[in-house]
Amino acid sequence: MILSCATYSAHAEKLRIAVSANFALPVEVLVKEFKKTHPFTEQISVASTGVLYQQIRHGAPFDIFLAADLRRPQLLEEQGLIFDKYRKTYAIGQLALWSATSEQNISLDNLKNYDGRIAAAGPHIAPYGLAAKETLMSLNLWTKYHQKLIVGNNINQTYQQIHSGAVTYGFISYSQLLNSKIGHGVLVDDSLHHALEQQMVVLKHAENVNLATQFFEFLLSNTAQKIISQTGYLPAITIPEQDESESTPKNGKDNTTEIAVASI
Repeated sequence: MILSCATYSAHAEKLRIAVSANFALPVEVLVKEFKKTHPFTEQISVASTGVLYQQIRHGAPFDIFLAADLRRPQLLEEQGLIFDKYRKTYAIGQLALWSATSEQNISLDNLKNYDGRIAAAGPHIAPYGLAAKETLMSLNLWTKYHQKLIVGNNINQTYQQIHSGAVTYGFISYSQLLNSKIGHGVLVDDSLHHALEQQMVVLKHAENVNLATQFFEFLLSNTAQKIISQTGYLPAITIPEQDESESTPKNGKDNTTEIAVASI
C-alpha cells in the first residue's frame, strides 16, 4: 500500500521507503522533519516486515527498508542485498493491549477471564504478532487463545479490527495506542516477549543511494531519536558514532526511558 507520494518539482530527488506497518505514522513525521534540509519526493510503502522482506528479495524498487525486527535485515545482509555498515537499530518497539470498546482501565488480567476472540498480527510475518504470541505464552494463555485468534496481515489491519469493535481486545503497537482516541489500553511488560529491536538497511539496488544513506544517518541523529521516543518507541540502544572515513557507497556498486502505562 502506498501511503503518500508528495509532488515537487520534476528535478526533486525521490526516496522510496519500505516501512513496517507499526512505524507508518512515525516515518511520516520523520520524513517531514528531514525535508526541512533535504527537499525530495517520497514514496512510502507499508506492509508487514515479512511481506516487505519477500518483496525486496524479489527485486521490489525500494531504497531503504525500516523493519520491525532485526532478523530480516540480518537475512538481507547475509544475502548480499544491502550496503556494508548500513544495517542499524533505529528504534525499540513496544507492545500494547487495547480495547476500543472498554469504558474502564484494562490490564493483561482481563484476558484471563475473557472468553471471546482477540486480535493480533500474524506471528509468522509480523514481529509484533510474534511478540503478542510470546506474551500469551508467557501468561500461559496461548492454549486458550491460539485457536480463536483473529490474525491480521499486519498490525494496522489488527488495529482496524479492534477499532471497528469486531473484537474486544487485541495487540497493537504502543505507538498506535498513543494515537488512539477511544477505549483503553495498557503497555505490555517487555519481559513477556522478545525485544522488538527495529533495524533499517540501505538496499544495494537503491536508485538514490546518497539520499537513502543521508536519511539513514538522519534517523540515528539526536533530532530523529527524540521524535522516535515521542511517538511511542524507546530510542535505539546504541547510537553508532559517525566514522568520517566511512564513505558513502556508490549507487549500484558494492560498495528505560520511564514508561507510563497508557490509559486513554
